[in-house]
Amino acid sequence: MKVSRICISILAIVAMVVACETFDEFAPKQRVNIEKYLTDNKLSYVITTDSAYVYLAGNKFGEEQSTAKPGAQKGDKVTFNVEAYEFTTLPSGTPYYTNKRYLAETISSQLDVSQWNFEPWVVKLGSGEILNALEESLEGSIMGDSLAVFLTSSLAYGESGMGIVAPNTAVMIVLTVEDVAK
Repeated sequence: MKVSRICISILAIVAMVVACETFDEFAPKQRVNIEKYLTDNKLSYVITTDSAYVYLAGNKFGEEQSTAKPGAQKGDKVTFNVEAYEFTTLPSGTPYYTNKRYLAETISSQLDVSQWNFEPWVVKLGSGEILNALEESLEGSIMGDSLAVFLTSSLAYGESGMGIVAPNTAVMIVLTVEDVAK
């Protein structure tokens, strides 16, 4: 009885290691493609602790506002809009999701957007409501920030994919911060 449990445990560990090796084979090339895109376009970026690439696309209130007010921290509620694109060597031209109605209407002939929610997302940072890399990207943001977050497939939807996003696909998700409530 104990021997069979040990064998099952060993097989489970081996299966997990093999699955991780197969799964992780995509991330290094995706990281190279993301870095090349950012570098070629002269976009300065930071890498979060979760290894997501974050480019601050802009702040509609200017840099003076960003230094005057502390950014979002764990426990704060952040309200933001979303545009999500697949990424190979550059972002795809058509988002696979957005909560911006005007943008969804332009792609409605390609995707069924009839069930999409067009309200801004409201997330309490640290709650685990969204991908960890997106939460980390929002930390320090202020109202008006527009962040382009580049995620390898291992940080996004993994080997299962999501909806129309194929398995093992890197993504770029643009977050536009509308409000930060302390």
